[in-house]
Amino acid sequence: MMRSFLMLCLSMILLIGTACSDDSSNGKKLRSAKADPSSFNRTSPDAEDTSEAPAEEEVRTVPPEQLAKAKEILAAATEDQIAEVDAKGKYKMFCAACHGFDGALGVNGAKDLSASKLSLEESVAQVYFGKGLMTPFKGLLKDHEIVAVSKYIEKELRK
Repeated sequence: MMRSFLMLCLSMILLIGTACSDDSSNGKKLRSAKADPSSFNRTSPDAEDTSEAPAEEEVRTVPPEQLAKAKEILAAATEDQIAEVDAKGKYKMFCAACHGFDGALGVNGAKDLSASKLSLEESVAQVYFGKGLMTPFKGLLKDHEIVAVSKYIEKELRK
């Protein structure tokens, strides 16, 4: 019995670890979460940098077609559907492994949700379509569940 329990725990740890990790077997170089800002937008190593330092604010790069889909999802989700969802439970189940229970864990480059400045539309689009290493949750969560989790992040984790 104890052996089965240990095997189950080990399997869960491996599953979570692989779900939140990068597949480096394809030969791609991993990006560092703390890249040197002076290395951005350089054309050559000896080119003079005349641009201003990058802003501390996160760069918003949600494509327009993804924002349009997010607006459709938001318009279709009713308040009753959203209220029925255990958004905190869904967040803990699907998001906390990488983002942490408080939104600030940052496993494998996961963004700090407690400091995020994304709009609700951008948040819904990112959860729906994914970004970088983040899993796209379309098909895993219903549209109104995605809205509920995004609203939970916006109201409870951003303080």
